[in-house]
Amino acid sequence: MVNPPQERAGLGAELTTNLINRQDFFELISKKFKIIPVQQLFPIEIHSAEAMKDFGSSLAKQLRSGDILALIGDLGAGKTQLTQGIASALGRTDAVTSPTFALVNEYKDCAPELIHFDWYRMERPEELLAIGWEDYLERDAILVIEWPDRFPEMIPAGSHCIHIEHLESGRRLSYAQA
Repeated sequence: MVNPPQERAGLGAELTTNLINRQDFFELISKKFKIIPVQQLFPIEIHSAEAMKDFGSSLAKQLRSGDILALIGDLGAGKTQLTQGIASALGRTDAVTSPTFALVNEYKDCAPELIHFDWYRMERPEELLAIGWEDYLERDAILVIEWPDRFPEMIPAGSHCIHIEHLESGRRLSYAQA
């Protein structure tokens, strides 16, 4: 006769000594610790620069090292403000600016490290490769890309794509996965 499974300490009655599949485990942990998939934060409307930074802070809590965030939007859409909120939530206390002329800013004081790209001034994918794009993809960091629509073929599958649309009263953010 087999004895009923015993509860494991810490997570309560939901977990037992029986093996559970990965999806069940993820759902259980997600409920217990309020982890939600990034896409569940969208769509959202944002009505101020400060609210964009606050949303970036909320978004950062869902990101993990190795995540790539592609921010698509017109000039002035709020891509850098969103990145500022992400950086702040990851521990950055100094300024975060768009790397329009530098092409890439690395924030090693963030945990995990945040690497911020701006592809606006680039004309060919070879320029991206010349600054070490493939090496950056191997780093233990979160990558944020402004103007990824310049070279969509360079965005890895599974990247988080956020489209920021101008509205009369603010911005609408929507999500897609590359």
